[in-house]
Order: sequence, then C-alpha cells, then structure tokens
Amino acid sequence: MPPNEHQAEAKQVVQTGSTASNNALKKAHVLKRKTKKGGFGQWVPLLLSEATLCWFLYQRMLDTRTSFPDWWGLWLGIRGVLWGHLVVFSYHYVRKRFFYPYGSGGTIQQREPNFDWQTELLGHATRPEAFFMLVPYLSITWMFKLMPESYYDMETPVSIFHVFLQFAVYDFITYCVHRLQHKVETVYVTHKDHHAFINPHLFNAYSGSIQDTTLLILIPLYSTVITLSWFGVHISQKDYAWFGCTYANYFMLIHSEISNPWDDVFEAIGIGTARDHNVHHSQLRYNFGHFFMWWDQILGTHLSHTKVKRNRTYNPKTAMKEA
Repeated sequence: MPPNEHQAEAKQVVQTGSTASNNALKKAHVLKRKTKKGGFGQWVPLLLSEATLCWFLYQRMLDTRTSFPDWWGLWLGIRGVLWGHLVVFSYHYVRKRFFYPYGSGGTIQQREPNFDWQTELLGHATRPEAFFMLVPYLSITWMFKLMPESYYDMETPVSIFHVFLQFAVYDFITYCVHRLQHKVETVYVTHKDHHAFINPHLFNAYSGSIQDTTLLILIPLYSTVITLSWFGVHISQKDYAWFGCTYANYFMLIHSEISNPWDDVFEAIGIGTARDHNVHHSQLRYNFGHFFMWWDQILGTHLSHTKVKRNRTYNPKTAMKEA
C-alpha cells in the first residue's frame, strides 16, 4: 500500500476506546512498507548463519558416526506444502477473478486492498523470511536428526488426533509469543513490519522480518516438537507432513482479504478465520491466536469482526450491546 494510503488509513476511527489506545493504533497504522524481495543486508547474515549451523551439525554427526536419515520423508513434506500452495493460489485467483473482483465490495474491510499477482508471487517466493527460512529449518532439523525418532516413521498412517495436537500446542505457544511481541516494545520491533499491513491480503502472510519468522514461527514449531515428545506423543512422518502442509497453507488463508465459505462454521467452533485475523491487523490488541480463537476467548483478548467499524460485517447494535 502506498504511503499516502497509509496516512489516510491512520486518520480513520477504527474502534472506540481511550485516547492513548487510539494514538498507539494510529502510530502503528502509519508504518510504511512496500512488498520487498529481500536486500543484501538480510541475505548475507541469513545464509552465513544457516551454513555455519549446517557445518557444526555435520561435524557433530561425523564425531558421533550418525548416519543421515532418508531424505524422501523430508521431500514428501515439502512437496505437500508446494502442492497446497498451488491449490490455495488457484482457489484465491478464481474467487478474485470471477466472484470478488476489485471494486465489487466483497472484501472483509470496507477499504479494499489491491495487488499485482506477478509482483506478489515473486515477492512470496523470494523473501528471505519466507521459504528461505522455512525450507532450511525443515531440512536441517530433518537431515541432521534433530527430530524425535518417531518422526522418521514413514509406515504409520496419519492420525487426525496427532495433527490436531500439533496445532493446539503450536497455537498456544504462538499466542504467548505473539502477545509478548505486542506487549513489550523492544520485542515488538521484530514484528512491526508485518503490521504495516493493517488491511492484509493473502500474500502478506509470510511478509515480516527474519527476526519475526524466528520468534513467531520457527521457535514455536520446534517447541511444539519438544513439548509433544516430552509428553510421550509419538508423531509420525505423515502426522508431521499433514500438519506442515495444512499449517503453511491455512496460514495464508487467514490473511486473505476475502471471507471464505467455511468461516461461519469455523468461527462457531473457535477455529481462526480470515475475519478473525483481519481484526488483529486493524486493532492490534485482539485475536493473537492464528488457528484457534480459544486462548483469546479464555484470556479476554478476543474481538468479533462484527464490532470493528472498518469491516463490512460491522453490526452497530451488537457492538453497542456487547461493548
């Protein structure tokens, strides 16, 4: 979004509240950030740190005479994510092209974000904080045997319950980290680039910073692995792959600028939707969960999209009644 549009957005009243809260929101709203493809200053430290880590872990495997695992299990997981991306991009393109073209008034917020598909696809594929952190994370933890032994079991069928457990644990951890990022100014610095998008669209999902991806994605992912292993939950390769594929692609869908057909049902049972996460981007203080709204509902940080004035679903009667 161009700078002048950010400034116009900042002048709008987005939610009733104290003057201090509104000023804090406006300050965040005027962050200026265009779609970026990564600069030299980001790539060099990232690639050097990944190469150094690989060298250290390789030496450790030589010292312990540990053999590398089968790479096929890793590839099956990454391939699932890529196929899922193809499905999500096609689904979103069809909906944008034929059902909700720009100017049709079908977006979650009244002010419609617009983007160029070619630019955003290129940016999504080349941002250092996206694929170039997630794929190395998956590759390093798999190939250097940093995962529990059960993860290398490629024979056990997928367990829906195990996939759910991974989402539940991961979302609780990210809720805590995410809320900390917004609570502590020095930590929020890592996350503020992502909040330049107060009116997000699909391709803003993995657009943030290297520090943000580390804190909000990679650390919670590995913490989920450790937590489930500590409790004796034996996650298989198929459990892990299905979790990863669903996670990577639904994470994009909750950043969508358009509501999805299943949103009403998902919201009724506490699963996070694009409308839920859109509230977080415009209000900042609410809806810290990504895949579930349970922790927000329990801890008092949930806000319905019907209470936000900038949304098309805003219901003044409900907002006044429940305020």
